[in-house]
Amino acid sequence: MAKKYPNVLSPIKVGNNIFRNRLLTSPSAPMRIQGPELYPTENLITHYANKAKSGAAMVTCRGFGAQHNQWVTAEPPDNLSRWSMPLLRMDDDRSCHYFAQLADAVHFYGAKISMQIGAEVPYQYDVSTHYPDKPFVEPFDQTGLDILVKLRPHEPGRKKTTLTRVEMPASVIDELADEFAHQARQLQEQGWDGVFIHGAYRMRTVGRFLSPLTNKRTDQFGGSLENRARFPLMVFDRIKQKCGKDFIIETSMSGYEPKGGFTIEDAIKYAKLFAGHIDLLQVRPGEIDPAHPTGYNPERTPWLHLAEAIKKSGADVKVVAIGGFTYPDDFEDAIASGKADFISGARAWISNPDFGRLLYKGRGEDVVPCLRCNGCHVFSFKEPTVSCCSVNPIWGLEHKIERMIVPPNKKRKIAVVGGGVAGMEAALVSAQRGHSVTLYEKGNALGGHLKTCDHPSFKWPQKDFKNYLVRKVGESDNIKVLLNTEATPEMIKKEKYDEVIAAVGSDPIVPNIPGIKGKNVFYAPDVYGNDAVLGKLGKNIVIIGGGEVGVETGMYLAQKGHEVTVLEMLNLLASNAAPLHFYTMFKAAWEKEKNLKPIVNARCTGISADKVTYVDAKGVEHDVKADSVVISAGMKSKNDLALKFYDTSDHLHMIGDCHKVGNVQKAMRSAFSTASTI
Repeated sequence: MAKKYPNVLSPIKVGNNIFRNRLLTSPSAPMRIQGPELYPTENLITHYANKAKSGAAMVTCRGFGAQHNQWVTAEPPDNLSRWSMPLLRMDDDRSCHYFAQLADAVHFYGAKISMQIGAEVPYQYDVSTHYPDKPFVEPFDQTGLDILVKLRPHEPGRKKTTLTRVEMPASVIDELADEFAHQARQLQEQGWDGVFIHGAYRMRTVGRFLSPLTNKRTDQFGGSLENRARFPLMVFDRIKQKCGKDFIIETSMSGYEPKGGFTIEDAIKYAKLFAGHIDLLQVRPGEIDPAHPTGYNPERTPWLHLAEAIKKSGADVKVVAIGGFTYPDDFEDAIASGKADFISGARAWISNPDFGRLLYKGRGEDVVPCLRCNGCHVFSFKEPTVSCCSVNPIWGLEHKIERMIVPPNKKRKIAVVGGGVAGMEAALVSAQRGHSVTLYEKGNALGGHLKTCDHPSFKWPQKDFKNYLVRKVGESDNIKVLLNTEATPEMIKKEKYDEVIAAVGSDPIVPNIPGIKGKNVFYAPDVYGNDAVLGKLGKNIVIIGGGEVGVETGMYLAQKGHEVTVLEMLNLLASNAAPLHFYTMFKAAWEKEKNLKPIVNARCTGISADKVTYVDAKGVEHDVKADSVVISAGMKSKNDLALKFYDTSDHLHMIGDCHKVGNVQKAMRSAFSTASTI
C-alpha cells in the first residue's frame, strides 16, 4: 500500500547506521517529570520510550552527561533551578544502569538513542576573556528573569553576570575535548548509539568557539574560521577515536548570527569542514527564542532555508532541519524537495503522543495542531512550575496515565452543555469511550472563545486547533450537535441523561470604574470579527487591562487602523504570557504596531465619553483621549449557570471556565480528565 508520506518515512543509511525514517526528536524533556535525580527515573524512561514507540528514528535525550573532572562546574551557583529540566549525568556507578535501561526501552521500539552531552569549564573560564566593564551576557533571553523579578521579587534569579572570565588555556581546552569523549564512551558502554553536541546560539562551549562574537582569541583556536573550528573538530575526532566511526555524532549549529557574527556562507564553510567528522548537522537560527516559532511567525517553518542552503551547498554531511515542524505535510515537503535529510522536533511529539504512528497510518489530518504557545517550557510565573501542553492533556502524565484511566463499565447517555474547547474535548473523549453524546451550543457555531482567533493574523495556530476540534466533533458518529440551542435544566431533565457535563464558560469581568456602563464601552471578546461592534469603535481606543488578551486585542485593533492605548495596572505588560521562548517574540510583535501605545503602572479611575482617566505609580492623574473603551480585565466563571443543571441527571460535572477560569490547557485537561472517568 502506498504511503501518504513516502519521503519522510523512507529509511536512510548514514555511514553504517540505518535510520528507519527521517524523524528525529530534539533534546527536550518535561521540566518536572522527576525530582532531583541525576539519572533517568521510570517516569523519564517512559517519556522517551514513548517517542520511540510512536515511530521516531532516533530519540535524543536531554542531559549534560558525566563530568568526572573535579574542577568542572556545569552551572553558576546562582542558577535559577525552578526552570531546570532533568540534567542527566552518568558519573555515578551506583545509578549508571538506569541509563542502560533507558537505552533498552528505546531500542525495544526500534529507534536509536542519543544524549545531549556537554563538558562545561569552570565558571571563571570562557573561550575569551570578558571583563566586568564589558559584561558577558548569556544568549538566553533575560526577559523571563525580568518577569520573575517584577512579579516575585522575593525569589532569586540569575542576573547578567559581570564576573571576570579569563581565556581558557590550551591545556584546559585539551582536557575539555577529552571530557566530551569520556562522556560519549560512557554512554556507548551503556548501549547508546550516539551523542548530540549543542553548538548553536553561542550558548555552550562548542558554539562559543565557532562564533566571532564570543571567540576573540589570537592563538590557534581563534581568528580565522578554520581556527575557530579547531576545538569542535578536536571534540568530534576524539569521540570517534574513542567510540569508533559508527558511533553517531549530531551537532547543532546556527545557520547565521547577529551582526558581527558569522553568515550563512560561513556556516556552509563550517559544514564542509565538519564533513567526515560528524554524521548529522542540525541547523538552527542565530538566537534561542526565535528557534521556537510562534503565531507571530507567518511562516510555519521559518528556518528551513538555512538547512536548505547547507544541504544544497554540497557539504558531505546529513542535514537536519528544525524549528516549527508540527504539520506532517511540512515534514514530507522538506524531505521530498531535498531541503534536508532529517527533520527534528520537540513540539510535534509533545502535542501528539502518537505523532509518528499517525504519519505511518497516513492520517496527517488527525495530528493535533500545536498552539505554539511554548507553555511546554513554562506557562507563567503565576502558575506552578509543572510541565503541561495546551492541546495534549496527558503530557507530563505519560508514565502513569494508563493506571489513572479505567474502561467504562457500560454505555452512558451524556449531555454536554457548551461547545467551546472544554465542551468539544469532553464530547470527543466521551464518544471515544463508547458513550452517546449530545452537545448543546447556544450559538450558531462551535468554538467558544476560540472563535475570536478566526480574525487576527497572528492567532492562526489557535484557529487551526479550533477548526480541528470542530471537524473531529463533526466526524464522530457518537456525537449529536445541536447548534442555536440554549440548553435549559428542564430540557436536559426531560431527555433523561445519565451524566451532564456543564461547559458553559465564562463572561468578562466588569470592573468597578465610574463610566463603565457608557455607550462607548465594549468588551474584548466582542470586538473580534463583529462588524456591528467594530462599526461603533472610534479612531482612538483605550484598552483597560494589559494582560496577554488585552495586548493581543490592542494589536488586532491597531492593525485595523485604530490608535490604541493599553493601560495595565502592573509594572509589566502581558505578565501572564509564557516567559520562555515566547515573551520576546510577543513583545517584538506588539512593538511593531506603531498605532499601539502601552502604559504600565496605570490604574484606571474613570471613563467618560471622550477620555479615560488613570493614576500612575506616583499617584499623578492623567487623561487619555478615547472615543471608545475596550475592557480586558479578565473573565469570571459562569458557575451559577452551571449549577442550575445539578438535579438534571445522576451526575453533574463542571469543566473548563465554568469550573475555574483558565486557558486552553486547563480547559483541555479538565475536559479530558472528567470525560475519562465516565
